[in-house]
Amino acid sequence: MSQYGGLNKDIIMKHILGSIFLISLFLTGCYETHDELMQDRKGAGDISFPTISAINSSFFDSFDFDNAFVEFVVAEDTLGNTASIIVEKTFKGVTTEIGTFEDFPATVTVTAANAVSDIEGIAVSDLEVGDVFTFQVLTVSKSGIVSRSNAGVLNASVACKSSIAGTYTTVASGMSTDDGPTENPVTDYAYEVTLTDTGVNGVYEISDFSAGLFTLWYDIYGLSGDYPGTLQDVCNDVSIINTTGPFGSPISGTGSFDPDTGIITISGGAVSWGDNWTITMTPK
Repeated sequence: MSQYGGLNKDIIMKHILGSIFLISLFLTGCYETHDELMQDRKGAGDISFPTISAINSSFFDSFDFDNAFVEFVVAEDTLGNTASIIVEKTFKGVTTEIGTFEDFPATVTVTAANAVSDIEGIAVSDLEVGDVFTFQVLTVSKSGIVSRSNAGVLNASVACKSSIAGTYTTVASGMSTDDGPTENPVTDYAYEVTLTDTGVNGVYEISDFSAGLFTLWYDIYGLSGDYPGTLQDVCNDVSIINTTGPFGSPISGTGSFDPDTGIITISGGAVSWGDNWTITMTPK
């Protein structure tokens, strides 16, 4: 029996492997949820709590440090008990104060140069992709109580701005390790895929991770249509992440994006079975 035959077989699912992509922007804090924090404040007088909103940029673009910035709006909650708002920044364990605001909502803009200017021994040129700055907003109530919340934290990473969403014509060549497919190996199989921005810089949904090869090979086992995956672009190095094929195997892939031509080339495969392919994606 082929490893691909019988979609209801237990072997299909036992190879499922989950992987986790850590995004650069997430909320954290002293309480598990903002609702929990708001419940805790009942009867606490004029305590106020901070918020971050209207995030214009949440990462420092490593391709353009001269113009790279993070920008967001800080405010208090709706009760009007805040005297001032303090914005702190933490980088590699060093916490410094960016500024204090008495008029709010207030727009906070931090350039890459600003971000390192008060950190001894660190220059912009020392920043690397993956470095993370944590911005923490605190409120000072009219009675002097300092408060913070999970709604007042922004993690901003050093990354490369990615803009590769769109529709691509594809040419794929590859080989299945299964005995069933009649077209195997395949050379220069033409197809079309779409990269859709997920809202996280550099992370896209690819409409079909194999550019049609899985359906071409395994329609004999009931496959049809597209099988989406997740493609990540980190400074023009691309990879397939967090993707599992229809038979349970993790799908991997690495390659590159050419900023001059817009062409993406990626080689990948089904980790559990050994199927492999190379795809050239040309913007339509």
